[in-house]
Amino acid sequence: MLKELLTKHHIQFVEEVGDWKEAITLAAKPLLDGGYITNEYIQAMIDNVMTLGPYIVIAQGVALPHARPGQGVKKIGMSFLQIKNGCLFSEKEEHRVYVLIVLAAIDNETHLKALSQLTKLLSNKENIRVLFSTDSVEEVLTLVEVYSH
Repeated sequence: MLKELLTKHHIQFVEEVGDWKEAITLAAKPLLDGGYITNEYIQAMIDNVMTLGPYIVIAQGVALPHARPGQGVKKIGMSFLQIKNGCLFSEKEEHRVYVLIVLAAIDNETHLKALSQLTKLLSNKENIRVLFSTDSVEEVLTLVEVYSH
């Protein structure tokens, strides 16, 4: 399931971003451009972080921006953004993020298998090292493929 959601057209690499809001917006752009989400969903993800803090930082250096399905999701999808220089989601260094994986869920269940596969991928420190350092779409897709079974 993960490989069906996180495709080559949804993977981006940048050197830096202005701030965490720009990071979320840029990370979500492939989903917006592909008709998976609306601008309302991007704003909802930003509003969630403003209200709840950096709860989307789910592992060292990795954030999973998301919002509720009813807040502008048209179809299920994921996108990947690597920020070489990282981006702070708070004043604390522990909230510096190098990889954002945007999740657009259409309901509370359909995405769970892909999320489980992503969790397994991110539980391996070597995988995270690769995701932080690669500049290859194919290398990201290879990792995704390994955990998509």
